[in-house]
Amino acid sequence: MTSACTPVWQTKPTVSPDTLFDAHQHTLASLERWEIRGRTVIIQGKEGWNVGLWWQENKTDYHIKLEGPFAQGGMTLDGDERNVILTMDDGQQFSAATPEELIMSTLGWTLPISALRDWIKGMPYAEKELTLVEHDDEGRITHLIQGDWDIEYRRYAPFNGSAMPAKIFITHPDLSVKLIIRKWSSL
Repeated sequence: MTSACTPVWQTKPTVSPDTLFDAHQHTLASLERWEIRGRTVIIQGKEGWNVGLWWQENKTDYHIKLEGPFAQGGMTLDGDERNVILTMDDGQQFSAATPEELIMSTLGWTLPISALRDWIKGMPYAEKELTLVEHDDEGRITHLIQGDWDIEYRRYAPFNGSAMPAKIFITHPDLSVKLIIRKWSSL
C-alpha cells in the first residue's frame, strides 16, 4: 500500500502594519504598572552624564532613581498627579508641581519627564503635538517627532508577550538622551 503526502499550502492572513501598530499601541496604553532598569547618557552642550537608571510606574505615581558610576552620587524623583519631589544623594529635597519645572529649576535641564513616561513604553505622548510617527512592519514605533523632540527607537525586547523599547535615542536642540533598557518587569 502506498500513500502520498501532498503538502497543503496555506497562506496566513496578512495583517497590515497599521493594524498591528494600533493593536500594539492599545496594549502599551493598558500597561500601567511597570519597572525598568538600565543606563542613560544625558548630554547638554559639552557636559555629559552617564548614570544608572531605575524607573517604576504605578498608574499615576512614579519613582525614578539615577545613580552615578560605582553607585557614587545620584538622585531620586518621586511624583504623582499633584507634586514632584527631587531628593539629592546628600538628602537635600526640592519640590514643584511638575517634573519639568523641578528638573529645570534644580539641574538646568530641559527634560520632558511627563512625555518620557509614554516614550519609554514606545508610545507618543498624548499631550504634545505629534509631527511624525513611523513604525515597522510589526507595528512598533521606530521614529517619533513631538514638538522639538526627536525620538528614535533603535531596538526592542520581548516583555509579557509584547515588544518593549530596549534602546531609545532622544534629541532636542538643548539636550540629548540615550536610554539603554536592560530589563522590563511588572510591579
